[in-house]
Amino acid sequence: MPEGPARLSITEFHVRVAIHRLRKRFKDCVKLEITQTLDDPAQGEEELRSLQAALAS
Repeated sequence: MPEGPARLSITEFHVRVAIHRLRKRFKDCVKLEITQTLDDPAQGEEELRSLQAALAS
């Protein structure tokens, strides 16, 4: 049985592109959720950095 991208019948390049796009979409979705919980959406970047710091520790 083939492994990795060959199993999906796509090239490694396309897997990398898909992962990049999924990560960006996930980040955008998280950012949207964060800004919807704030009184001032301009604080979104600061909240996102706080969340990243909390998850990193």
